[in-house]
Amino acid sequence: MALATAEQVRALVPGLSSADDATIGVVLARIDASFARYCGHPVPDSGAHTMEAAAYTMYPGRYDIGTGDDRNVLVLPCPPVLSVTSVHVDPDQTYGADTLLGASEYVADGRRLELLVGATAGWSTSPRANKVIASAGYTVADHPVLTEAAITQAAHLTSNTSAAGSTSTSTRGGGSRSIAPLSLLPEVREMLARYVLAVP
Repeated sequence: MALATAEQVRALVPGLSSADDATIGVVLARIDASFARYCGHPVPDSGAHTMEAAAYTMYPGRYDIGTGDDRNVLVLPCPPVLSVTSVHVDPDQTYGADTLLGASEYVADGRRLELLVGATAGWSTSPRANKVIASAGYTVADHPVLTEAAITQAAHLTSNTSAAGSTSTSTRGGGSRSIAPLSLLPEVREMLARYVLAVP
């Protein structure tokens, strides 16, 4: 599922028709990727940036591990976790069954993965010792602001493609009007502010 539909974009841009749906779909996919890059999301296993749920294989290191009372907490370098597939703690980096943590040994909350009392291992500070495979990102239906941002940006892009690279365009009366650049609009950036990944 995309952040928005071609029909939603067409509703805001009178010159578009259903014949433009394939192009709008490509624009929406590129907008999704640009949102993810702007928000600091890493590339998921698929290789394509996205705000939507995707599989991530991560190797959180020593800077992702809490200190003091939070030493059992790992902050994952990804969007909020939807589900965890597997967690390994293996300084030898073989990630065999003997280094796999059971689902009852940790709890995921947003970007945090916390070991519970009785866990068979603690987080390792060795390089690539902690391996987490998870589904992370956003369910679009639960985040309508992402849809609104995508529609706004897509309407802007599809309305101004003829002026790409220009800073102004001529008007009928012989004057000119300025054109917003085809980069992310300020109002779109404002909508995305809550999705920008903070440094742990």
